[in-house]
Amino acid sequence: MRPHLLTTAILLGLIAMTPASEASPLDRYRWTNRVLVVTGPDGAAAQQQRRIYDTARDGMSERAIILLEALDDSALSRQLRSALGADGRRFRITLIGKDGHTALASETPLSADALFKHVDAMPMRQDEMRRARSRQQPR
Repeated sequence: MRPHLLTTAILLGLIAMTPASEASPLDRYRWTNRVLVVTGPDGAAAQQQRRIYDTARDGMSERAIILLEALDDSALSRQLRSALGADGRRFRITLIGKDGHTALASETPLSADALFKHVDAMPMRQDEMRRARSRQQPR
């Protein structure tokens, strides 16, 4: 009976080590993009966040930030809300870092400046900026 307990314990350990978000629709962006996800109704706050993103598109692109909206009842929107633990009844903006972890969440729209300040303070972004500066320096 002990071999079965050992096998069960090993399997449970492996299951516990598997990331919960493995089947998340956000996985495709990991290590490539920072993802700004808007959830909730498509009301004034969602529209304001969309305008902020569109107005600051160059800065968003420079920081590899893409915008995803989960504002309807489509399968993808439900998957995104589920992955983020959002109920969809209230506005919420969530920033997912390139590592796939939640970096910032807010129940009010985020200004481009606030978003950029937060992203630019991230260690991975700091490294990106250092590498960009070193490429620009003459050799």
